[in-house]
Amino acid sequence: MGGSSQMVTQQYEKYDLDGDGEVTDKELERQQQLVELELREEKAESQKQMAWLAMISMLLFSIFLMLPAMPDSRVQALSDLLGLFYIAQASIVAAYFGATAFMSRK
Repeated sequence: MGGSSQMVTQQYEKYDLDGDGEVTDKELERQQQLVELELREEKAESQKQMAWLAMISMLLFSIFLMLPAMPDSRVQALSDLLGLFYIAQASIVAAYFGATAFMSRK
């Protein structure tokens, strides 16, 4: 029994911010706020990476379509699909910028 209470004590030691050996509700709340902040930062970073990937894919795809190896007939045959691709990628970028602007106003 003593071993399990020692294990619990060790788990909560990291939450003891003032080092007095006692974990208060305020310290637990502060730790929870820090975890939530870290998760928001990770989410924002992932969204930024998705937006960059979308922009880079549009650029590379456009360059690929302009190469002489890509026949005009193939580009014309895929024009509807290509339009959807650009709309989807631009939507990802727009959603990122919109969310970023919205969050900066809050």
